[in-house]
Amino acid sequence: MDPRRRLPVLSCAEAAAAEAVHLGDDGRLAWRLMNAAARATAAHARALLPSAPRSTLVIAGKGRNGADAFLTALLLAPRGGRVVRLLVDGEPHERTARRAWRQRKAGVKVVTLGAAEATRAGGTEHDLVIDGLFGQGFRPPLSARHRRVLRWAEGAAPVRVSVDLPSGLGDAGGAAAAFKADLTVSIGCLKRPLLTPGGARAAGRVRVADIGLPLAETEENAALPGVLRPLGRPRAAGSDKRHHGRACIIGGSDGMPGAAIMNVRAAVQSGAALVTAAVPESVRAAAAAGTPEAMWRSFRTARQGAVAAAEAPALARLCADKDAVLAGSGMTSSALTTLRRALSAYRGDLVLDADALRPELVRALRSWSTLTLLPHAGEFLRLTGTRMSAQTGRRWAARLGAVIVLKGPLTAVTDGVRTSFVPFGGPVLARGGSGDLLAGMVVSLLARRRALGLGHFEAVEAAVVWHALAAETLSRNRGEEAVRTTELLSGLSPALRSALR
Repeated sequence: MDPRRRLPVLSCAEAAAAEAVHLGDDGRLAWRLMNAAARATAAHARALLPSAPRSTLVIAGKGRNGADAFLTALLLAPRGGRVVRLLVDGEPHERTARRAWRQRKAGVKVVTLGAAEATRAGGTEHDLVIDGLFGQGFRPPLSARHRRVLRWAEGAAPVRVSVDLPSGLGDAGGAAAAFKADLTVSIGCLKRPLLTPGGARAAGRVRVADIGLPLAETEENAALPGVLRPLGRPRAAGSDKRHHGRACIIGGSDGMPGAAIMNVRAAVQSGAALVTAAVPESVRAAAAAGTPEAMWRSFRTARQGAVAAAEAPALARLCADKDAVLAGSGMTSSALTTLRRALSAYRGDLVLDADALRPELVRALRSWSTLTLLPHAGEFLRLTGTRMSAQTGRRWAARLGAVIVLKGPLTAVTDGVRTSFVPFGGPVLARGGSGDLLAGMVVSLLARRRALGLGHFEAVEAAVVWHALAAETLSRNRGEEAVRTTELLSGLSPALRSALR
């Protein structure tokens, strides 16, 4: 059976109600799901930690959230390590939580303290704090006592993880006083409070744990690695290179050749069989030597080193028989008129990025091609005159008849009806060129989408998820500091193989 591809975005109340219906009074099922939540949280925390935590502080409430946090801490603790449990409101009263509280791990010391002993719980000598004080059932505001404990806990270790939600955050808000985490693992679905600006600031990196709750997809979902399943199907035995995507990439200028080169490298690496690149004459030879798999064409440049207007007919001919075209990376605003003339007759899948994300060009082309736009927050503001959010992105996608990728800490893909949040990636992508690699992957999967059996939205979503999972692989294997953006490409194969297991 195929793994699930998406989990819904739900309010805390909706998630709690669905969980209650599924669990009923089944203690064994509750225990199984609690352990699944702990395993998922531990896996995400492990990816963030430089080494196994010798000392973990667990901030626990009386319910299942504190039990999830404690089981997570046991999974992470190495032999010889310790777990310090801070019982803020006394021992848990729910039976599954009590069962968790009795668990132990060989070679791991467990210390239990009351709230009054918080300031004597080890100071800043811990490696990790796991926040399990409140979960989805919390109703703001926090009491003064709980605030004091959470503020103290934020400084008790260099890495802070929240289980399900940062304590203090709920459907009614509370973000200002909530625990400030580096990582939040939303259990069972993506909780809506994490999508608010304040919730996002409190949550840090957001990940979603599929623990097996039978939740149906909605119009807003969190993407899972399962969206990449179509890429695992064997290529047809009788096919050749003409059947696996013909992509054209128009990009670069004399002063900014690198973006288009990264577009091309990513398109080739992510599976497009025939990639044609149009770049300035000044860089074609060097670019072709670096990626000989692509077919390189050159264009003459004029003002500001941008593509000359006289090249529009040649570029139009170059695009005519392609399944998908990408334009804009590194081209400067001086190229807009030429791009409009070159692309006005194109009727395939068109991807606009970077310098092509201008309202005058989008308006001119939106009626002719199947359009994909890849803005970050600044480009979205320039394009639409509004601040970027899931709501404004969805509204503009509907207005333009486009799929829009809203690039940010929690990237989202929307077609104006559906929105898919991508809870992978992270700050390893916060460096120049990561968007250029994404653009190349998007045009590659769009060029192949019919062979893969994917719709427009699904192909773009798959590219964004694959790009983000490759970033996770890079971060896990090499860290987030001493790496180059293009090293992400070496993570594409292992990330895909992992997603297909």
